[in-house]
Amino acid sequence: MKKKYFEKGFTTTFLLFVSTACMQAQQQSLPTTPDRNDTFASYPASSVTKDDDRTGGSPTVPPSGNFDLSQWKLTLPVSKTSYFGSGGSSTAEILPGENCNVSGFTGDPLDDGYEDSNYFYTSSDGTMVFETPLSGGASTISSSYVRSELRELYDWSPCEGDGAANWSPSGTHVLSGTLKVVDYYAADPQTVVGQIHAKNSDKALLKLQWDGPTKDIRAIVNANPTSGNPFSIDFGLIPGTDEWSYVITLDDGTMTIAVTYNGTTVTESVTFGSGSMSSDWNNHAYYFKAGNYAQADKNSGGNFEVRFSALNTSHSN
Repeated sequence: MKKKYFEKGFTTTFLLFVSTACMQAQQQSLPTTPDRNDTFASYPASSVTKDDDRTGGSPTVPPSGNFDLSQWKLTLPVSKTSYFGSGGSSTAEILPGENCNVSGFTGDPLDDGYEDSNYFYTSSDGTMVFETPLSGGASTISSSYVRSELRELYDWSPCEGDGAANWSPSGTHVLSGTLKVVDYYAADPQTVVGQIHAKNSDKALLKLQWDGPTKDIRAIVNANPTSGNPFSIDFGLIPGTDEWSYVITLDDGTMTIAVTYNGTTVTESVTFGSGSMSSDWNNHAYYFKAGNYAQADKNSGGNFEVRFSALNTSHSN
């Protein structure tokens, strides 16, 4: 049995330190919303368990040697054909569990040894690296951007499809992470590091975005699952390339985002059916995403690297 620093229980915990080359391209000019509550607090940034001087686990094992990846799949910034040798132009994905990839992939599963020094690997400090080169590649159906990003597989079993691997907005659902952007495309430094997505909408409910070394962390929220109507929430915190943390909570139709940097936490919340937020969001099923989803031209020749030193999900109904 391979050693895990964190075992999966009711709460799935990962320590990752994702290095992501961030981008600023196409900075969206979105309205800010008055329909939210702002809270400022000052307390320690995160409770990350450390192994001596490292922020992650062992630097000599693949990511699955340090982190439980059994309830995530990894989307790569390349096509199935270019990565697996067949499968078409859609993005390559690495699944956990038994080797059931329909693309014909015969390598190690995500949660049992998979690594690739171009996209997904363990850094020298034992953290998990998500790397997204802007060298062409493949994007998902509803996007023109590329990513190295985890997609949550809630209540999923190996070899199943992910169509039902989602959760309802009732109950309490939490995604938290501690991360650092290590490398980014200076001409367009923007990358998304955390998301809430709805299964049957091409509009993300939430994208939490790092906008470059001199910009505030911001959340991009779609008010409506059909029309979008996005607005932006700025947190007034500029971590640059330093480590910072977030906690994203969806609790019975109220979404709360807390961002922490240098001992200061800013918390914002919106509620379905209140203010500009559509009540239609109550009719969707959801999943979390985390990693390095670069918001720059995929043919620009840059690179993004993001490192997470902590990543955690929990669900209760």
